[in-house]
Amino acid sequence: MANINAIPMVPEAAALERWKVWTQYIVVTLLSVFFLYVTLTMYAKNEILYGTFVLVFTATFGFVFLSEKAYVWRYVFPGLVGVFVFVIFPIMYTLGLTFTNKSNLHLLSFAQSKAYFLQQAYVAEGSHDYPLTLLMDGDNTQLMLEDANGALYVSEQSLPMTHTEMIVVKLVPSDGVPNLPIAPDKTFFAQLNQLANIQLELPNGTLLVKSKIREYGEKYSLWRVAADDTAVLVNQLDGSRLRADLNQGFFVDASGEYVTPGFQVNVGFDNYKRILTDKGMFGPFLQIFTWTMFFSIFTVIATFFIGMTIASFVQWEPIKIRGLYQVLLILPYAVPGFILIMIFKALFNQNLGQINYVLDVLFNIAPDWNSDPHFSRLMILIANLFMGYPYMFILSLGMLQSIPKDLYEASSLEGSGPLNNFFRITLPLVTRPMLPLLIASFTFNFNNFVLIQLLTRGDPIIIGSNPQAGETDLLVNYAFRLAFMGDTQDFALGATISTFIFLMVGIMAVIYLKAARIEVGRK
Repeated sequence: MANINAIPMVPEAAALERWKVWTQYIVVTLLSVFFLYVTLTMYAKNEILYGTFVLVFTATFGFVFLSEKAYVWRYVFPGLVGVFVFVIFPIMYTLGLTFTNKSNLHLLSFAQSKAYFLQQAYVAEGSHDYPLTLLMDGDNTQLMLEDANGALYVSEQSLPMTHTEMIVVKLVPSDGVPNLPIAPDKTFFAQLNQLANIQLELPNGTLLVKSKIREYGEKYSLWRVAADDTAVLVNQLDGSRLRADLNQGFFVDASGEYVTPGFQVNVGFDNYKRILTDKGMFGPFLQIFTWTMFFSIFTVIATFFIGMTIASFVQWEPIKIRGLYQVLLILPYAVPGFILIMIFKALFNQNLGQINYVLDVLFNIAPDWNSDPHFSRLMILIANLFMGYPYMFILSLGMLQSIPKDLYEASSLEGSGPLNNFFRITLPLVTRPMLPLLIASFTFNFNNFVLIQLLTRGDPIIIGSNPQAGETDLLVNYAFRLAFMGDTQDFALGATISTFIFLMVGIMAVIYLKAARIEVGRK
């Protein structure tokens, strides 16, 4: 017999389902409208590429969450968006920079750089000066000018006088002086910075700029576009010309001197060619690459053997209070890395450091840890080994627990000693499952930016490098130096070095995946 009490629940369930559907439609619609607004804003600011990305995202978003055919994709869509925004897009942007000349001297586009020159103005000699009067009554502030015929003009509304950027204030005719007190000299001079950032527009459209302390003059454009060539600007004061160099990304004068600001241009593979062919860059790049590889490989191998050896000794049963030893050996891993780095920096100070004091007392030597490249690299390796071995020690302790003790008992029956057991049993059984972790450790040390930046800042400088490179720079520090240090911050060259880093890390990731697949297959 049918359950009569269940019949009224059908309309309620259907109504609830319809409510959920309509809520989904409303939320998706509102978000789509917001994304379309962002798209239009980007197009209005001439950000065509970013606007297109947002438009494609909006269309995909609407299709995934409104179409029944794409129902399954609703669960993975947020993850895919996250991968694109935080992984794919940064990689694409970095690769795009490598084909440009972007630097702190080339931040603008060609149109923006050209507009910068065309916006420059001057006040012609002999033009009429308009005396300025500042009228203030509390927060009510107005400007008043008088022309050559004695006509008065005042700002059409009160000014806040809190602006920091250039603004244009429209003036309207006035039959007489407004009923406001004239600001005293002290108040007037306190407003000079704000007055310098004000352009006044007369009713006939003439723009006035501040020419003297208490006067405004007619504004004229300093540069105009040449009639015969749109890439040439003509100075209306002295007739000099600036021509756009589309290869270098600068406007240049008749003598060939560059005039800032420059503009971005596509340079193709010039950044890659410069790194691989320019003597001032290829030598330092090759030296830094070699040091980076040695630093990463040596650190991984040395920390692994140190951690593995210490873990084997700590596991030895005759040793008492092994737990205390384990805690003490793990302590460096518990201390924040930057604190240990600063401690090592103080210890290795070549003038006041304790290490040089001890070496001087015992052996009468005091190495130049900060100025000699070899000692600087040795200092980095010592510090990194001390900071890195606890990680390998912890991993090795866990791996050693998984080795059956029967193997050691059988080996002892055959007369093998501890050293033979270490190389024949312990090391092979621990190395194989730790291979993916060793590769991950290599990748970490390959990009160990913090250690180098805090300990040596990449110094000493490689003699003859142009732009400057450091003897102790890793590739990641070299990229940072090119992009954010020095007089010319070359973002494009920094991105090019980052591309080489990306390729190396990508290769190591492939090796890591293959190693992990091999381990899974063996299991």
